[in-house]
Amino acid sequence: MKKVYKDKIVNIQKTDLFDNRFLFKYLILNFSPFVKGSPCNEMEGEGLKDNIEVVYLSELLEKRKNESILEKVKEKPAMWSMVYSPKDELEIFTELFEKAISTWKKIHIVWVTLDEEIKMLEDYYEKLWFFKEEINCFDPDFSKPLVTVSVKIENLMYRWSDYKRLRDKIFFNPPIRESGQVKAMFKWINRGVIAWIYFSPPANGELETGLSDNVKNFLEEQIKTEHILPIILAKVLCYNLEEIWFVWEKTDLVIQY
Repeated sequence: MKKVYKDKIVNIQKTDLFDNRFLFKYLILNFSPFVKGSPCNEMEGEGLKDNIEVVYLSELLEKRKNESILEKVKEKPAMWSMVYSPKDELEIFTELFEKAISTWKKIHIVWVTLDEEIKMLEDYYEKLWFFKEEINCFDPDFSKPLVTVSVKIENLMYRWSDYKRLRDKIFFNPPIRESGQVKAMFKWINRGVIAWIYFSPPANGELETGLSDNVKNFLEEQIKTEHILPIILAKVLCYNLEEIWFVWEKTDLVIQY
């Protein structure tokens, strides 16, 4: 078995060198101490040293929910993507981004879905000299930027064409977007701009102690097909957020490759 760190992959002593398994760490993260207005907001925590605020796009998008097209969604489930429109999401993201930059307030935005959002972040990261020509990617020190983002695992697993098959099973907020936006999320993970992959907690509100088989199988497929490289996956599961000062409980994830 091999352990994957943010900058290397090493063989684990006393394990079979040829068993084709990677060992990753991922954060079981509770954002509540960092969310504005949370009852846990005043808790002591590593992240609060830098006065980080976490913003859920879903909460702000809910205020702009287009209920007038819900009846049409019953017949055309793909229209769910417009219940929380890309235009509204981009406006919200832009406002959050510009406010963070102008006030020097560190924020982490959860559940981005749009290429336009990440391109805005790319331009910002270029100004911080995070782009490395020798690797043609970004290599951010995530402790430095005022704005960082996460993508939700479902916005990688599904795309617009899945609405016909799965219907309300994937009626998320923010919604599953069209194929081009999903591909963009993979691109910006591999380019080093997206900091983390967000995993939804179980319905009872308790912290997840292990990923579902569905998610594990999906991540395994990404490694096998090289859609996400092992070191990149290690970063977006754990190490990037540790740089931001989100320090929480970690657990093991073993992936067959």
